[in-house]
Amino acid sequence: QSTGSSGINAEYGGGMKLASIHSELENRIATLMLQYAYGGDELEGTRYEGSSNWAWIGLEKVNHTESRPADAGKLVWEEEDWEWVDGSRVNENSYTNWMDKNDVQIQPDMWKGEEGDEGFQLAARLFRKTREMKDESGVWDDTFKNTLHPYICKFNVPVHYIVYPDLLNWYEAKQSCEDKGFYFAKIRNKAENEKFVAAAQLAFKEDRHDPKFHHENWIWIGATDLNEWNEFRFYDGEEIGFTIPWARKQHDNKTTKEQGSQDHVAVSRWGTWDDSFGNDWKRPYACQCNPNGMEVDEEMERINREWENEEERKKQIKERNKAEKERKKEERKRNKAEREAKKAEKAAEKERKKAEKAAKKAENAKKKAEKAAAKAAEKAAAKERKKAEREAKKAEKAASKEAKKAAKKADKKASKEAKKAEKAAEKDRKKAEKAAAKAAKKAAKKAARKAKKGGEQIEKREEQWGGRWSNRGLEKREAPGYMRGLEKREEQWGGKWSNRRRRKHRGLEKRENGRPYPWGLEKRENRQKPPFVPRQKRSSEEEEQWSRGASEEDGGMDPPPVPGK
Repeated sequence: QSTGSSGINAEYGGGMKLASIHSELENRIATLMLQYAYGGDELEGTRYEGSSNWAWIGLEKVNHTESRPADAGKLVWEEEDWEWVDGSRVNENSYTNWMDKNDVQIQPDMWKGEEGDEGFQLAARLFRKTREMKDESGVWDDTFKNTLHPYICKFNVPVHYIVYPDLLNWYEAKQSCEDKGFYFAKIRNKAENEKFVAAAQLAFKEDRHDPKFHHENWIWIGATDLNEWNEFRFYDGEEIGFTIPWARKQHDNKTTKEQGSQDHVAVSRWGTWDDSFGNDWKRPYACQCNPNGMEVDEEMERINREWENEEERKKQIKERNKAEKERKKEERKRNKAEREAKKAEKAAEKERKKAEKAAKKAENAKKKAEKAAAKAAEKAAAKERKKAEREAKKAEKAASKEAKKAAKKADKKASKEAKKAEKAAEKDRKKAEKAAAKAAKKAAKKAARKAKKGGEQIEKREEQWGGRWSNRGLEKREAPGYMRGLEKREEQWGGKWSNRRRRKHRGLEKRENGRPYPWGLEKRENRQKPPFVPRQKRSSEEEEQWSRGASEEDGGMDPPPVPGK
């Protein structure tokens, strides 16, 4: 902090002077550095109460400092009255950022101090808080030189990169830089890479951590290979135009199922690059003030040239070593192939001789085997021939024996069967005679019963039908309406009627001339006929006798059927 006794032109520790600000970018850097030093834009008390709400900058009023103009209103401002500590005078083209209200400038006002204050307000200070609705940096105000405030000095090195130790992932770091009005850091050449290392050393007081890949040892920058795998560019598509100082065995594009692929670049505190998991890992990050990069001076050109030359030399050495290694590898491969070829040729010659020897041996073995096989076959054939002859004789003898045995057995069996058949025939004959006699006796008894029963039925019919009878059963003749049917027929046919089933049943039939059949009941009563036997049970003799009797007395017609059939 400075006091009024030190003066705005006084030099501070290390020979530094207060910062002279000539552009919006420089003013924004100064504002952000003040916020970074005092924990953001949260104020200490009200605007004018907290001493850390403001910081001294190197601008003071050098003309008309004795009194305030009589006709001046709130604003007391003449550009030529103010001067920067670097000796540059303010004019109408100079950058300024005095406090305003409704877009109307209200500072500086050059108020006279009260008791304890030193004269008029003649020195400029920068406000830490910015207005949220405006894209702006800290505004200026004039105040008394004896007021205690932090101060912003001119840097010993040009400010281009600002490294923040806050731990964010790659996307959060990019957004944070944009929110602060900066740009995500780009390193376009080796000289800028060294500037980046210097900025990292200012941000971290402690030494680097162990192990090497501890997250706080690596700082996110705006480079990635998301657009094209393994082709790293800056986040806006700009190509990286120098040889990247990758860390040993990097970049490896490692991929895991949980974290995805290593597609985002982080730079170590000592300047080497690495590809990392941008979504998951949280690390410090770097912003830059100028989107176009640093202006390359002769020193930077020398550094870049030496780096590229060294890298080219290393590349050539590496390629030469690689080529030499490949040459030696090919030579070893060729020598090995030659040795293998000689070995194979020697082995082939050995195998050829071995094969010739084996072939000769096989040929001899074949001839020997063929000779032995022929001899064995001849011997076996002779043996088989003799065996076949013996078997033939044996078979012939056995066949003769079996034939004699079979003939004898057949004769014996035939004789036995003949006797058995003769005995059976005799037995069947006697059985048949006995059965015939029994059947005849049974048939005679049955015929007698039938004849007796038939006579009784005929008498009954004569009583019922007046001498008329039919082959139909009595049970049907007794049915009511039968005679009515005959009467109806006589009416329909004029006394002429016929029994249509006459030929089958042999019933009565009235002919056209009115004459009945030549036999009648009266003739049948006087006729002598054999006992009645049903047709299906008559013997041939009985059938002949029955038919002959009917022919002699009844004009050659068959007798009437059995009643009840």
